[in-house]
Amino acid sequence: MKPSDSPATLSQQNSPQAFRKDGAISIGALRAFVAVIETGSFSKAAAELGMTQPNISNQISSLETACGSRLINRRNTTQLLTELGRELFVRARLVISRMDDFEAMADEFNNLQRGRLVVGFSTPPIALGLVSAFMKAHQGVQIVTRAGNTASLLQDVSECRADIVILSLLEPNENLSCRFLARQALNVLVPANHAWSNRKSIKLKELVGQKFVTRENGSVTRALAETACSLAGEPWQPVLEVASREAVKEAVAHQIGLGFVLEGEIGEDSRFHAVLVEDLSQTAGVFLVGLKESMEIPAVSAFIELATKGNVI
Repeated sequence: MKPSDSPATLSQQNSPQAFRKDGAISIGALRAFVAVIETGSFSKAAAELGMTQPNISNQISSLETACGSRLINRRNTTQLLTELGRELFVRARLVISRMDDFEAMADEFNNLQRGRLVVGFSTPPIALGLVSAFMKAHQGVQIVTRAGNTASLLQDVSECRADIVILSLLEPNENLSCRFLARQALNVLVPANHAWSNRKSIKLKELVGQKFVTRENGSVTRALAETACSLAGEPWQPVLEVASREAVKEAVAHQIGLGFVLEGEIGEDSRFHAVLVEDLSQTAGVFLVGLKESMEIPAVSAFIELATKGNVI
């Protein structure tokens, strides 16, 4: 007897570890295995799964290789399953059942019958109109919202805390997918009894000598307001800094100072009036922003399609 043919060596060669090869077990192989046992033959399993009989045989062989043992008795028509095959058959059926559930759920997500979409925004009047239209069109998709300024929302998108955000930008961000929705000019917000309350617009030079309430750092409104004051020759010395557009409105209504808002963000309130800064050439824009790699997610894609139709905003 050769050294390689010793009983110990032969035992090692016939062990499951020797029979087994590296490789993942595919769901297709499990489906083929279960179909053969349930139908009673390779040919019937092939017909049921819409495959060729050689393909079924290859799937079973790959599964047996991965398991390191025979699962089916090819020559015993009365008892197809081996001992190990009996143990794995029930488990295989359970895996397939769970996979069927998973695929059914995936189909529902893909068809927007269910799902979850996180929408961030810094421009409620525009954003919530889009959210409302989306909710009516896709009632099975849960909408979660996040509010913030431009800087915080861009971070939310980059760190996957939001799927898509609707915000103001001075220019598109080249690292993200940015879809333009609307132009936004700078407006000065004044109390209802202010001398400008009956005017539609003012010029940059008229900003000189006024007291202003400002948004926080990271706000596009603030960045545009700083540019306007700089061009007017007015030092940037706001009397108060607040953290939201609503706070700016309240500060103006209580006559703490004049405020800045972007076009389309004003709303209806008789306590104040918005006046366009007419000779400021730079404007902002409302953009729909998300990760480039997220654009094909069904819910994201549907939201973008709805928003860019042009008849929602």
